[in-house]
Amino acid sequence: MRSFIRIWVGQLVSTIGSYMTVFALMIWVWQQTESATILALVSFFSQLPRIFITPVAGIIVDRFDRKRLMILGDVVALLATVAIALLYLAGVLRIWHLYGAVAIYGCFGQIQTLAYSTSIALLVPKTQYTRAESMVAAVNYSAAIFSPVLAGSLYPIIGLSGVFAIDLVTF
Repeated sequence: MRSFIRIWVGQLVSTIGSYMTVFALMIWVWQQTESATILALVSFFSQLPRIFITPVAGIIVDRFDRKRLMILGDVVALLATVAIALLYLAGVLRIWHLYGAVAIYGCFGQIQTLAYSTSIALLVPKTQYTRAESMVAAVNYSAAIFSPVLAGSLYPIIGLSGVFAIDLVTF
């Protein structure tokens, strides 16, 4: 259970940082466009690839090393965050960049999520499965609750670049 808890704490911190960036980017998108449609499209392009990757994600996770798939998912998320941050810092970030980045992140995120959830059985004794699954759910709920509050509070003070920095530190 110790190995799982170590990974779980890392996932909690990383997920909060990532969700903070998502929320801060939504603030930025709204400031740039004042368009609910554009906000919806960012979410759409994030979720759409998951529909197509889900049928093959199980095959991928069964055939390849789960630890490497989780690392690959983190690396892709890191590269997407760095790319968006650099475009923002250079003053050339456009909405279509976000569409592409969230689509790529959505594909690899789905594989990473499946690899992580199926690895729990390898890390946790059978008697602790329910506890472990509850802890995994708590990560997502905690991030969904606290990240918007943190990002919304910090955005006016440190800006989008500061939120990017927090996300990169929490990887």
